[in-house]
Amino acid sequence: MYKQFLGTLFAVFFVIQVNAQVFSGQVKDKNGSPIPDVEVYVVEDDETIKTNTKGIWSYTISNKDFKTLVFFKEGYAYEQLNKIKPSSNINTTLRELKKSLATLREEGYVKNGCSSVNIPNNSDWNIDFEITTLKGDLAPDSKYTRRDPSAVIKVGDLYYVWYSYSLTFDDTKTAPWDFNDLYYAVSKDGITWEEKGLAVGRGEAGSYDARSVFTTEVLVSNGKYYLVYQAAADLEGIRGRNTVGMAYADNPNGPWTKLAQPVLTPTYTKNVFFDNKSAHDPCIITYNNKFYLYYKGECGCMDNEGCIKWCNPVCGLRKQVKWGVAISDSPIGPYVKSEFNPITNTGHEVMVWPYADGVAILQHQDGPEPLSIQYSKDGLNFEIKGKVTGFPEAAGLYRTKTSDTNPHSGVSWGMGHKLKWNAGPKGWMYIYRFDKK
Repeated sequence: MYKQFLGTLFAVFFVIQVNAQVFSGQVKDKNGSPIPDVEVYVVEDDETIKTNTKGIWSYTISNKDFKTLVFFKEGYAYEQLNKIKPSSNINTTLRELKKSLATLREEGYVKNGCSSVNIPNNSDWNIDFEITTLKGDLAPDSKYTRRDPSAVIKVGDLYYVWYSYSLTFDDTKTAPWDFNDLYYAVSKDGITWEEKGLAVGRGEAGSYDARSVFTTEVLVSNGKYYLVYQAAADLEGIRGRNTVGMAYADNPNGPWTKLAQPVLTPTYTKNVFFDNKSAHDPCIITYNNKFYLYYKGECGCMDNEGCIKWCNPVCGLRKQVKWGVAISDSPIGPYVKSEFNPITNTGHEVMVWPYADGVAILQHQDGPEPLSIQYSKDGLNFEIKGKVTGFPEAAGLYRTKTSDTNPHSGVSWGMGHKLKWNAGPKGWMYIYRFDKK
């Protein structure tokens, strides 16, 4: 009996050893020097190991599952490897974390109080908007929830816009963005619109976008069309922990081909960071011969120290939201998050356009710099330039090729949405047009 027990135990041990898989590698800085005491967080297993004095780490599992690995040490930007297979050659370079102008301003607000917030009244930059109700299929109709319109583009003699779509009176929805698909519409004048129907739908069960696809933006590059959008695999993705997906086509009418994996995810880390809870409102522009994917990050408070640094809103605000940016040489990625992140102190939604040699943005709410227009020469470090009135909610800009002789040339008009509470279990939304006054 004892021998039989030993035999069984040996067999189990042998099977575990045979099936054991190893993740290992080395972490270095940009100069090639090894970095000790780097935290390597294995997301799926909720396990953390550290690099040794030579920057080497190793982690063994008893299966062949793919893992998400996050590398971090104080003073360095997070590096994240999503869904990788076991390997003994996972070599990683950590970049030094840099403070953006927005972060430096926020440190001043904390130190000197909210009176130090300065949004200048600058006639060269100040901007005001007016709203127009749409006609045709996009006229307000409480039976349908249409929200978060993309940028507007013109192809031939037609304007195109994409947006989140759902039925208002669907009692299974937990939020207006739940159980959404991406629809699109066309117009000859930007006022009267014809809804063409489904562009990109939810994915199959088990996929990263199985529950909902919503809050989309469009990019046109080298004759191809790209839709980037928020994706929810399940209810957790609706409540915050979503990813960013992408589909592409040779024609604005489709058919659209989805990428198999997200192009952007939250920073999956136990250490609190500005986007460790969610990555929202993706928007890609071409800038400096690269592709800049701007997004809204939100953080989840897991410890007091981290909350104070990244999550607690300043100036007595109830909520603070910040933007990040990820950069790629290709529209389909891979995208690498900037070491300057976060790059804003405010911004419930992303509204961004190239201007002059840099990038201009509008900041709406949820932070100490609301209703401001800002500009950056490098797309990363933004200065506050002026005030915004009549701010269009969830705005998508008309992407025009006209000259950029003034900072408003890229924001002449576009589409936004309005939330109403007089219908449906979660209210409803309709899309409108906004124009610069």
